[in-house]
Amino acid sequence: MDRCPREQGPPLLAGSVVYEAFRIDPPVPLQYGKAKQDMVIENHENCFQVKKGEMLFGFQPFATKDPKIFERAEEFVGDRFLGEEGEMLLKYVVWSNGPETESPSVNNKQCPGKDFVVLVSRLLVVEMFLHYDTFEVEATKAVLGYDVNFISLTRANSS
Repeated sequence: MDRCPREQGPPLLAGSVVYEAFRIDPPVPLQYGKAKQDMVIENHENCFQVKKGEMLFGFQPFATKDPKIFERAEEFVGDRFLGEEGEMLLKYVVWSNGPETESPSVNNKQCPGKDFVVLVSRLLVVEMFLHYDTFEVEATKAVLGYDVNFISLTRANSS
């Protein structure tokens, strides 16, 4: 069965921009919980045994900025999640207490508002580009995340 090529216009680009924003500066950077069962957690070099009842803590930017997963991990790359290769990277975007490729359910602790947050964020990006042809921002590293200030805005021509 042949796959139809998907358009890579504004709707997909807006989604990629939102996922990249959530990857580079997760809205929920700190997560914790108790292990419900004995398990092994692995990273690229090691594995760690976790016993049932032990407290786990996660700092999402360690995972979402992993240079072994993301090329140019510290850079904002707006089209990072376009195409098949980009879609495969979505499983490493874990801002919502679970991979972006999974859905919230009663069996996991993933944020039930995850899809709503992504939708509203995409709408915000689309609105920016509907109203402004260009804009310039200055982003500076803050204690937690980034401070973003708009330096200039050029209104879109209404034609």
